Amino acid sequence: MLALWLLVTAALGAPSVGQVTPASPHYALEEDYHLGRYREGLASCEALLREHPEDPNLAFMRFRFRFELGESGFSAASDQRERLAYYRDMLAQVEEGLRYNPGDPHLVFCRSLGLGRLATTEGVMASLFSAAEIESDLLYTVNSGLQYRSIAGEEDVPSHPLLALGIFYRLVPDWWIVEVVAGVRGDLDKSLAYLQRADAAAPGQIQVLKELGVTEVCMGQQRDDARRLAHGLETLRTVATMPARIPTDRVDLTHVSLLLQDPSRACDYSRDGYQDRARASLESPAPP
Repeated sequence: MLALWLLVTAALGAPSVGQVTPASPHYALEEDYHLGRYREGLASCEALLREHPEDPNLAFMRFRFRFELGESGFSAASDQRERLAYYRDMLAQVEEGLRYNPGDPHLVFCRSLGLGRLATTEGVMASLFSAAEIESDLLYTVNSGLQYRSIAGEEDVPSHPLLALGIFYRLVPDWWIVEVVAGVRGDLDKSLAYLQRADAAAPGQIQVLKELGVTEVCMGQQRDDARRLAHGLETLRTVATMPARIPTDRVDLTHVSLLLQDPSRACDYSRDGYQDRARASLESPAPP
């Protein structure tokens, strides 16, 4: 069904939104997002949604405000049950928007982000059954042709779906048993390729460059590649000198500092905390 939808989308012409301007839908909400007025923007957005629950732009903006509030309000030390409840509620709201607007690529991207946050909060190994859906939603968004750039590039499509794919392929373990269980497996080469595409689509973003450096450090360690490891560490050192532009940049810069102190944690790193990807819970005799 997904493959058929992608073919239909390509045949009809890819959706394109582009750079947000004062003529864009709900520009006042876009300004709230740009200025970091997430709570105020969310309140305004929810009031408008009560009158226009079918509006996909409002559903998208509601998710963005809630996502950013979660990113800046939660940490790895936050209560897991509270975080899981928050992300599940976000996902329920996205699904409500998709019922009105089936296949909307921006809402599909939101769903992938919500599922991803659930996975890294609950633990990648405990959430493998959602991995195929996350991958499918991200690939759908990238292939939809959607182009979107918020006022100052705080959110950029296709860069950020490409970024999410890069993180996804690093965090999902590259084991045959994971593919049996989840229908998908990790791939550091794919991770690097998608992160490079993300950087090319929106150059110089801290969150993209951080993940690019993390994947390179991980590759260097796993493959005993001194050159790749050195390049990844140099990327992280460069990121550490960059000024924060948005609230999550400050979180990322703190994490870069921690990763530079202990690069051995790179393969397991996520913004929600280091992931336990122990093989033991999935281990079984090797296939013939």
